[in-house]
Amino acid sequence: MKNRHAETAASSDPLLASVCAQSEAESRVQVAKLTAVLDWAAAHVAGDEEAAALLDPMVEPALHLGGSGCPVIGEFSALDLALSLGGSSDAGLAYLGKALELRHRLPRLFARVVALEVSVWKAFRVAEQTISLPPGGAEHVDRVIAPFLHSCSWAQVDRAVDAARAQFDPEEAERLRLSAAEFRHATLDLRDARTAGTIDMRATLDLSDALDLETALRDGAQTLADLGSTETLDVRRSQALGEMARLQRTLDLDTGELTSGTGRGVTLFVHLDGNDPDDPGLVDNTQSPVLVEQVRQWCEAAGTTVTVKPVIDLRTDPSTPAYRPTEAIREHVMLRDRTCVFPGCNRRHVDLDHIVPWQAGGPTAVSNLAMLCRRHHRAKTHGRWRYRVIEPGRYEWTSPTSATYLVDRRRRT
Repeated sequence: MKNRHAETAASSDPLLASVCAQSEAESRVQVAKLTAVLDWAAAHVAGDEEAAALLDPMVEPALHLGGSGCPVIGEFSALDLALSLGGSSDAGLAYLGKALELRHRLPRLFARVVALEVSVWKAFRVAEQTISLPPGGAEHVDRVIAPFLHSCSWAQVDRAVDAARAQFDPEEAERLRLSAAEFRHATLDLRDARTAGTIDMRATLDLSDALDLETALRDGAQTLADLGSTETLDVRRSQALGEMARLQRTLDLDTGELTSGTGRGVTLFVHLDGNDPDDPGLVDNTQSPVLVEQVRQWCEAAGTTVTVKPVIDLRTDPSTPAYRPTEAIREHVMLRDRTCVFPGCNRRHVDLDHIVPWQAGGPTAVSNLAMLCRRHHRAKTHGRWRYRVIEPGRYEWTSPTSATYLVDRRRRT
């Protein structure tokens, strides 16, 4: 097969020719990266006895990252690879899983990638879908898709994967059909909050719920217009959704009547400069800037209760003689660290870890506590990952291969 870059005649424009050359060079780099990762994986494949030992999470959890038949890799060593890829643990492990899937279960597609006939990202998108297929299903997709991936649509890929699942794993296909409702979601990524105080929302709903929501938004927007709002329809619909959240109506299962709730309290940690009220503030919850006028509007909104809490001085080091931190200590640590302090991790659902273990005399003090998600807490407790505090908010991690990573959570002034 021809190289996908060689199928197009060279341009007479030297600048375009340079673009083509750089594009091919980039493709070669991506393939070299892929093969380097696979070489690492080949050197870290667990044997049968080792794989059995890795099933004990107290030793090192086994990672079945690719589909059935792909090698088993130890989690704690794989974290080292993930960071070497320059991203988060999740992103690195996902890359490794797709690489293993491509190499071991999609050999035709892998050969086209190595020959620069199909880009790595396209092949990875197929591998992502075939990981859950049995071996026969992955082989079927590889056979029917590999020759045409450079030109076929993603709808064709989806149909090939669905057909393979129906043929080689009909029980799973039926289970997925029946559990389609599990993919419903309503997602607010608070880390994407904008300076103006807005945020995007994504949702997948049942059709009936979507129709009810559309009716409520339409009626709410019209009510705001009737009350004199001069905002656009889209703005009024967004305001109506906020009103629904604040009034939060719940169903009384005994009477079938709707009763108004009081809504949930939300605590925002907002930093403002009293000497310069025109400067944007910072919302600690989302680590996003916010205009002072937006804070004023939040406080003045109908139904809002404002509670002023004491300012937490992050330079102090409160402690407790107990093993479990107090709520004030927990709040202090979470304001300082904000997310898991493992390199590249931004999870907010975390444990508070005693950096020097409690059993070894480590105090339950802000200076000896840090935020770790469950995966990285395991890596520190049961793996050979270690970290130390350089100064409040700065941590140095050491991997099992002695690589070091600096995590800096200090606030910029």
